[in-house]
Amino acid sequence: MVLLPRKKTAAEVQSATLAEPDMTEEDWRDYREGWRLFNERQFWHAHEAWESVWRRRPEDSRIFFQGIIQLAAAYHLLVVKKRYGGTMKNLEKAEEKLKLFRGRYLRADVDRLLQAISEARGEIAGIGQDHLDRFDLSIIPALTCEV
Repeated sequence: MVLLPRKKTAAEVQSATLAEPDMTEEDWRDYREGWRLFNERQFWHAHEAWESVWRRRPEDSRIFFQGIIQLAAAYHLLVVKKRYGGTMKNLEKAEEKLKLFRGRYLRADVDRLLQAISEARGEIAGIGQDHLDRFDLSIIPALTCEV
């Protein structure tokens, strides 16, 4: 049984101390695979790929992986499950974590992710919980992480 470090909240982490982790080849492979799956809108599978990396990371920067995992979960709940509350909650949690990593982090455009989260939250609030099928899917970013 592998013991994972205790999950920290964004408020418990000092953004000034968050350095990019030393990633193994396995980490980079799973990380790239997560982005490929995310861009193909296979959000649940992206979530799983990134969770594999997250489980191997002991340092505070693992909160970045929590953020992108929650973003993938939010889009899965929106696109597949059509669950308003879970989508909005996961977008909020993802945004809170990813704000610690402004600019580029692990070769991902975090500012673009934050912009997409803001756009998605606005769109969802505007269409309401009974019309999630009207969500403008073009708001979901397709990103490369240049890995």
